[in-house]
Amino acid sequence: MTPVLRRPALAAAVLASAALVATVPPAAAAPSTASVTVDRVDGLPVGEPTTLQVTGSGFQVVTGGFGGLYVLFGWVDDPAGGTWRPSQGGATGTDLRYAVDEAARDNAGYQVFVAFPGSQTAVEANGGTLGEDGSFSATVTVPGARFAAPDAAGGTSEIDCLQVTCGVLTIGAHGVENATNETFTPVTFATDDAPATPPAEPSATEPAEPAPSPTAEPTVAAAVDDADADGSALPPALAAGAAVLAAAAGAVWWRARRRGSAA
Repeated sequence: MTPVLRRPALAAAVLASAALVATVPPAAAAPSTASVTVDRVDGLPVGEPTTLQVTGSGFQVVTGGFGGLYVLFGWVDDPAGGTWRPSQGGATGTDLRYAVDEAARDNAGYQVFVAFPGSQTAVEANGGTLGEDGSFSATVTVPGARFAAPDAAGGTSEIDCLQVTCGVLTIGAHGVENATNETFTPVTFATDDAPATPPAEPSATEPAEPAPSPTAEPTVAAAVDDADADGSALPPALAAGAAVLAAAAGAVWWRARRRGSAA
């Protein structure tokens, strides 16, 4: 038979449970296990956009939850610490700044929105959806070493990544703070006077040696030389004289033939 608690006993049990709950301290925030990998982090071009492939794992997933996470290119004031994090009171324009972009799926790619699975805002995501295992893969565009970013005054001002540390950061989307999903991955740029990539090797179709100089036109001596039956070469003076004698003999033969024809 199942025992039934009498009302006074039930009330005492409820009060005891409440007192126990009141004495339990709140759980400490779980440390972030999220990690990000960027396919290129060194020697980015200074003055032209670069496309980076960003993959993440270990991110907190709230199925059906509002928002998701932003993957941004920008700057944080304390990359080695954590005071830039929104969950720690970091403010956009002061503690973290990122490249200005449109809030649209077809923006320039400086700001990427990765939605929670089943979120009502998933239709706005230009970076896909977080996997159930907390993973994502997105393409982020870096505008260059210098870019416009929101500032504390509500306007925009230039960030120079040759003077400060810039990188790829992830934060909770749509104003929802999420300490687990806050990360920063620094990148570096090539200097203004150094190429971002080594120069290409010479093409295989380029000539390895200088082209030979044009040959001189054949002379009379060379023509006679080629016609020499025994293959021996005549000196230039003799070759020229032979050519003259041959021409004279031909003229005598032609006049004799004409006289014979007339007779």
